[in-house]
Amino acid sequence: MRIRTNTSKLSKRVMEENDTRFQKVGALLGKKELQEAYMEVERIINSSRPFPFTLMKCAALLLTVDKKERSDEVASMALGCPLKDDDEIVQLSIAMRGLGRYGDSLSLLERVGTDLPGLDLERARTLIASGDADSCLEILDSIAGIEADLIRCGALSRTGSHDEAIALAKKIVEDRGLDYETGSLLLGSMLRAGLVKEAKRLANSMVKDAKDADSLALKAYVMRINGRTPAAMNYANQSLLKEPCHIGALWNLALCLLEKGRKDEAKLLAGAINEASPASPLALEILDLCNR
Repeated sequence: MRIRTNTSKLSKRVMEENDTRFQKVGALLGKKELQEAYMEVERIINSSRPFPFTLMKCAALLLTVDKKERSDEVASMALGCPLKDDDEIVQLSIAMRGLGRYGDSLSLLERVGTDLPGLDLERARTLIASGDADSCLEILDSIAGIEADLIRCGALSRTGSHDEAIALAKKIVEDRGLDYETGSLLLGSMLRAGLVKEAKRLANSMVKDAKDADSLALKAYVMRINGRTPAAMNYANQSLLKEPCHIGALWNLALCLLEKGRKDEAKLLAGAINEASPASPLALEILDLCNR
């Protein structure tokens, strides 16, 4: 018993030290001191080999400092760590999905008991993230509920079933209300269907009705898609004034910065997204585009 207690105390101390180091990494990234940030991440890795989720956070940060190969190595280290239960396996699968390691994500889910709630939804999320919308729809065929509908709507839109996607997106907005997730689902479905003018009008009405962080970020989304980069940046910044960590606003602003060739600033926003929403695929998308 004493050994377990000491180990627990040691783990707690390491995690507290790492929290301080992660804060330092964030500060260094903010000052664009990438090499110093990288060295601090390596210090965290060296003290965190038994901790898979700390390693995954490091793997994401390594992408921010242009260390793709090292990021892959650290993510593979996380795969070799012991996991306590099915919940931890699922959480690691989600983190792998966030890094774009879709094969690893699906393999981890195969290790989980089939009776675990939400397991098929996680499979569906990984499949659509990997671009396999058809297989995603097959899994969702027998699943009801708002979470399934959110995934289903995006998959329908990506397979060209635009009318079904738009109808479902409208229903989701009616049932759950308008926020960035539901609004971007509806606007994205409309834009993929070629309903550009209609999407613009809807985004305008959203801002007029609410003028909150979500509606402003949605307006930024539509402006960006239509090539109105300065306007998109303006709306994204307005959204961030109301909610500094708004994921949609950060993502749209980062993509606008990339269009202007401002990769370093876009990477910082990717880091902010990952900090606010660990394993977010939006952060990975930005970093992938930065490294091309």
